[in-house]
Amino acid sequence: GDELEEFYKNGIFSEKIYKIEKDLRPVLREIEKIGFLIDVKFLKKLGGKVLEDLEKIKKEVIKLAGEEFNLNSTHELGRIIFEKLALGGKKIKKTKTGIYSTASDELEKIREAHPIIPLMIKWRELSKIQSTYIDALPRLVSAKDGRIHTTFRQFGAVTGRLSSENPNLQNIPTKGEYGLEIRKAFIAPEGFLILSADYTQIELRIAAVLSGDPKMIETFKRGEDIHTRTAAEIFNVPMEKVTKEMRREAKTLNFGILYGMGARAFSRSAGVSFSDAQEFIHEYESDFSGLAKFMREMREKAKAQGYVETMWGRKRHLPELSSQNPMLRSAGERMAINMPIQGTAADIIKSAMAGIQKRIGKEKDIKMILQVHDELVFEVKKESVKKYADVIREEMENAVKLSVPLDVEIETGENWGELRALPKK
Repeated sequence: GDELEEFYKNGIFSEKIYKIEKDLRPVLREIEKIGFLIDVKFLKKLGGKVLEDLEKIKKEVIKLAGEEFNLNSTHELGRIIFEKLALGGKKIKKTKTGIYSTASDELEKIREAHPIIPLMIKWRELSKIQSTYIDALPRLVSAKDGRIHTTFRQFGAVTGRLSSENPNLQNIPTKGEYGLEIRKAFIAPEGFLILSADYTQIELRIAAVLSGDPKMIETFKRGEDIHTRTAAEIFNVPMEKVTKEMRREAKTLNFGILYGMGARAFSRSAGVSFSDAQEFIHEYESDFSGLAKFMREMREKAKAQGYVETMWGRKRHLPELSSQNPMLRSAGERMAINMPIQGTAADIIKSAMAGIQKRIGKEKDIKMILQVHDELVFEVKKESVKKYADVIREEMENAVKLSVPLDVEIETGENWGELRALPKK
């Protein structure tokens, strides 16, 4: 409570943000109290499969290394990769102690150099899944109700996003062989379904509104796919001629630009040459000149006033912008663009959460059980899904009136890992 009052008094929160955060507080307490039902037996079975996979990988790695060694020891792994197999060389950074780094992002650079590298990357991913989720989650399940109860930090991130801890349920993987498998352990009780409601491309929609970029606004108003439209613009082809590959590169660029991605990072991320990456970014800034102008002006404004703010007046001070350290200055410039966009998205979903909770009250047929940034998760009685899906969509899409429509995708299923789209009316 004190933190909220303090932020309001110090001008970090406007009147509007103060009200949103105040209305949200009881909603978060309710979500924490309800918790998410977990299928512990399923996790145990999954753990057995992962251990088998780890054992197989270990055998292959040791065979390729030509000797037994401890796969969890960075020192021993470094000796095998950089001394015995003589891989990496100048591509790999050295640690402070002068030895070559075996950090995952460094190993990614030499993924193709030898079959041992992708196997070690896979070993690490699986080991992390095993310890972080498969072993840890069952220990956190309440003996009283078989549920996991996370704790939300209302002011956990500088952008205004909620953060979740003990455990962090906003960090459950969605990708990879076992990502969705772990989500399958998050289940609905008998007679209920899990309903997930997700804002689609909300940050790009907010970027369109804040920048006033006519092409972006027109695309969203028409209900067209922004990534296909972007690809059509930067490759100078009609929308129907856009390939999956073109769309993928455009998608990387669309989100990358909002996070201050430069040509080098885009070249790595999209798998294109540095000169092609420069060309794409130049073409993008020319095609979406309204967005490019907005980004330049935001950086200048942030430097002049020392802070940035969201659409409804959540402020973030940026002392990094006057730092002598170029890396800190660059980070400040990226935040000057990203915070107003990501922060506005956070403000909108917080407002929607309070609106939905007001509508559903103490209803027995529906409960809000989680928020993961742009997604809200509910438990809904099977026969009431259609009724409540309409309420949720209405509240989320009308949480704010913008010059572009907000769009919400709703999916339902027996568990969080197997969801199917619920068609709109």
